[in-house]
Amino acid sequence: MGPNVRQRMLPHLARQALVLVVCLSLGMHWALLQGIAWTGMLISFAAEGTVIEAVEKTFNGQNACALCQKVKQGQASDDEQPQQNGQAVKKIDAVLVQTSKLVAPAAGMMFFVHVHEEQVRRSEEPEMPPPRRGLA
Repeated sequence: MGPNVRQRMLPHLARQALVLVVCLSLGMHWALLQGIAWTGMLISFAAEGTVIEAVEKTFNGQNACALCQKVKQGQASDDEQPQQNGQAVKKIDAVLVQTSKLVAPAAGMMFFVHVHEEQVRRSEEPEMPPPRRGLA
């Protein structure tokens, strides 16, 4: 690999690493594992009966597989507050920050009449014909 290829790949790899870190910090790995567990359960239950029965058994919550139970335990352990020296350590959760409300522009900023006049003027034909090129 030449240095040019590495320079092009570095931002791409950095972006992928950042997305992976954000996904892990949000707990999306548990959702991925739960999806894998449900897929396996759906396939195994569909082999035993109809697809409708398989879907019902998979999502009713009564027939949890070993992976589903591990995911549930893992999510519960992530939700617990860890403690250091008897004090609770707060986790930094990713949160959507509420921005200030959008404010409509002032009435004097834009007049729709002027905008309409500009559009009408631009759609009319030019007053003079465009300049012609001299014959060579």
